[in-house]
Amino acid sequence: NIGSKEEPVQTSLIREESVKRARDILSFDPRFSVVFVFLGALIITSVLLLFPRASEVPAPEVEMKIVDSFFIGRYVLLAFLTAVFLGGLFLVLIHHILEPIYAKPLRSY
Repeated sequence: NIGSKEEPVQTSLIREESVKRARDILSFDPRFSVVFVFLGALIITSVLLLFPRASEVPAPEVEMKIVDSFFIGRYVLLAFLTAVFLGGLFLVLIHHILEPIYAKPLRSY
């Protein structure tokens, strides 16, 4: 019974029945969606109300003293970077902006 034609007909009937069942399950009156929206809003509101909130009186903050242990190194680094920047600016000025203009040689007769 390899070439039997009953199998495709049978599977197509099963497919049609399953499609009909899915349509029956998924078909509902849109007015009932309001109930789902209301229940979702109710659940979200209740969960947010049950979360612990911050206390009304803030906790006393411990004063922290900030100590810059790299104070001198920071200024040495700043001085070095300033010197490099000025040196680069000087080289750009000489080689690109103030290019020398050479005089043309005079013709000798």
